[in-house]
Amino acid sequence: MPSATKLSKLPFSGNEYKWPPTCMKTGLYLLIILAALSRWVAAAEPDLPGSDAYPPGDYNTADRVQRSISENINSAARWIDSFFDDERFIAEDATTKLRLGESVFLEHDDSSPEYKTKLNLSIDIPKTKKRLRVFIASEDDTNKTPDTLFNRVESSEETSAAGVQFFAKASEKRNLSLTTGIKLDSIEFFIGPRFRRTFKFDTWNLRFTQRLRWFTSKGWEATTRFDYERLLSEKLFFRHTVDGRWREEDDGYRYEIRPSIIQQLHSKKAIEYQWNTLFKTSPNHRLDSSVLLVRYRRNLKRKWLFYEINPQIALRNDEDFEPKAGITFQIEVVFGGKDFLKRRNNKPFGADRLEPLDKPALPGFDQT
Repeated sequence: MPSATKLSKLPFSGNEYKWPPTCMKTGLYLLIILAALSRWVAAAEPDLPGSDAYPPGDYNTADRVQRSISENINSAARWIDSFFDDERFIAEDATTKLRLGESVFLEHDDSSPEYKTKLNLSIDIPKTKKRLRVFIASEDDTNKTPDTLFNRVESSEETSAAGVQFFAKASEKRNLSLTTGIKLDSIEFFIGPRFRRTFKFDTWNLRFTQRLRWFTSKGWEATTRFDYERLLSEKLFFRHTVDGRWREEDDGYRYEIRPSIIQQLHSKKAIEYQWNTLFKTSPNHRLDSSVLLVRYRRNLKRKWLFYEINPQIALRNDEDFEPKAGITFQIEVVFGGKDFLKRRNNKPFGADRLEPLDKPALPGFDQT
């Protein structure tokens, strides 16, 4: 028989009712917020032409040109994110997918290479219309180089975790989901929503992404990202990212400014030129590191096999900003998921989606 002391700590003790633990209350609050958001999203204007908001035939030439530019920017962004297997793509892919990766990082004056192994499995639950997926992610990361490709600001995604993700809304303009699971490396429960909204401004697209997480041991975490994107030509894509993270357990705020240009070399290979600048606001507002990075990624003879070569130059605050050269070699196997080759139909950045009949000269877009 449990003691009276133990019984008094239970949610139900005698005639007295006690509210469930804090984690259950937090989960309940998040579910209420998600339900309210999903109703708001469902009541919002439709995303695609042909609806009441966009009646057929109600387009002049300027409208068609603007819509064509936006569709090409979206097509290029989706191809890039799926080809590089970016977090933007992974977080919104509800299909069944298996990803295995092995990489090694070498840096000048550092005798010990840094190895990293990734295993990610995502399973689409049948009869849920791709609204529910189960995931298992395992990642061995020594966190020795937090400003490199190995561990960016957004790398607090579900690494070494298992859980379930529910999609309340999934469209080109909006994506809303709720994720809950357990961190495998520290054995702690987490839950929280993720929301993405895309805005169109002539030749630019803006993507706003907000993610909230509550962890049983660490408390709240919030990540916010803005992506400004546009096509420079049929094979050049510009993206400027501002990415920030706040954690309840940390002092201050971390944010990263990351402009990049992605060049499509071929239907199976691309290169990204990237400049990562990381700032911290505590104990004082300062530049923490700056990294110039080139990512070369190629799809080999099999569509499921990729390799990357990523040289970089890093300048870090704790090393008096002395330039330090490094390079990452990575090989990756991807089975299932959304096939990037189907997305682009073997044409540069989905250029076949241009619809204006007389093909006017579009600012920043090469029509040749």
